[in-house]
Amino acid sequence: MKWHKKLTTDLREFGIIKRLTDLNSFQFILILPTMLIFILATVTIVFGVQHAGFNWGMVFTWVVWWGMLIALFVIFGRGWCIMCPFGALGEWVQRLSLWWKSKWGIGLNLKYPKRLKNLWMAIVFFVIFIFLDSGYGISNSPPLTAGLLVVLTVGAIWVGLIFEKRTFCLYHCPLTAFIGIASMMAPFEVRRKDADVCRQCKTKACFNGSENTYGCPMNVFQGSGVDKNRDCILCTECVTSCPYNNIKMRFRPFGYDLWNRKKGKLDESVGSIVIAGAVTIVSLFLVLFLTPVRSAVSSILFSGTNPGDWVRIISIGFLFLGGIAVTLLLMYGFSYLSKRFSGVKDIKAKAFFVNFGYALVPLGIMKFLADILDHVLRTWGAVFDVTRALAKDFPLDRVYASELTVRQLVNPAWTYVMQLLLTGIGFGFSLYVAYKLSQRMFADRNIAFKAFLPIGASVFVVGMAALWALSAAL
Repeated sequence: MKWHKKLTTDLREFGIIKRLTDLNSFQFILILPTMLIFILATVTIVFGVQHAGFNWGMVFTWVVWWGMLIALFVIFGRGWCIMCPFGALGEWVQRLSLWWKSKWGIGLNLKYPKRLKNLWMAIVFFVIFIFLDSGYGISNSPPLTAGLLVVLTVGAIWVGLIFEKRTFCLYHCPLTAFIGIASMMAPFEVRRKDADVCRQCKTKACFNGSENTYGCPMNVFQGSGVDKNRDCILCTECVTSCPYNNIKMRFRPFGYDLWNRKKGKLDESVGSIVIAGAVTIVSLFLVLFLTPVRSAVSSILFSGTNPGDWVRIISIGFLFLGGIAVTLLLMYGFSYLSKRFSGVKDIKAKAFFVNFGYALVPLGIMKFLADILDHVLRTWGAVFDVTRALAKDFPLDRVYASELTVRQLVNPAWTYVMQLLLTGIGFGFSLYVAYKLSQRMFADRNIAFKAFLPIGASVFVVGMAALWALSAAL
């Protein structure tokens, strides 16, 4: 109990944290370095060495940024979003200010259509984003990466000019479904302190803003009792807006939102399953079936050259969609079995599917980390080599590094052990979440355990696919 109290201490009780988060410019202070790095990376990708391994922007984007992104949301949820240059650009143009409250803006501030306020579009964009790397090899192509940066920049500004607040970050960013769902596992949150204070508040400044602040850019109303991290980008706008100092920032147990949120949602459940499926079942399908499927497709189409090899692209696309479909069907099938095992007749299988889909989040996230770990450990040396080359032709990066360090920071055997450990942690945690979800669904422990058994089996199947994919990729 004492440990839990220490874990949930309000971090704003620490003077330096309070002083920083009370600053209206706090978010800008965090964004400025990433914005400068983003500009530099874009310049080097466009004008620099057109080889992914020797281009500073490419190495930084797909080694440093991608690894940092995942590490951040495991601890701080949408911690990256507070520093994201794309969201910032859309917001700055919309408000015509960097952080201060401006009287003028050029955005239309239209309400986003209610029927689109969900993760369905974001899930599609996430699948496309992951496929771009698997199918087109975007992380190995400076032109394609530059194109992605342009699309994200233009998209954020365009959406910001039409719709209110950070609509792009909520529903259109290709990573929002991934980061939002993953952040529900993070042990950090921003929440109200006292519900009574919020009920008596007339201004609702945390949401509406005040004379000097804008209020929450993600339409998260702390006064209503926020129960999950999915949309909170930790911008602290609610902190600086609240006139009663009624917002706290604290650590809490991992995965708390996954079983403690008020109500499960179909789009979140499907998103959770898609994320897990993309790095488990899909990875296994690509390892086991890409060669035979590619041979079959090549009998119909002529092969091209990367990134326009349509035989390879179609083959990967078929396996990608097939793997995700199998994961969804697998989860629904086991959800139906959970209903049968529980013996409950007045609850539909869909309700079991919606409730238990969240159980796959830890496994999917830890498998993502395992894959990124291998990539970072194999390519870490290149970061220093390309940085030295950039210094010789700053900022255009047109000089090739004399050599690229290809030594692994950890030998392959130990890397594999670490990957197994991360995946194993995700597997065990997913089982734990599945059991907590069964207890949430049924007060009777016997019924809850019976409902848990098929879902535990589904986590086992997806977990074995993850381990098989890791071993097959050696």
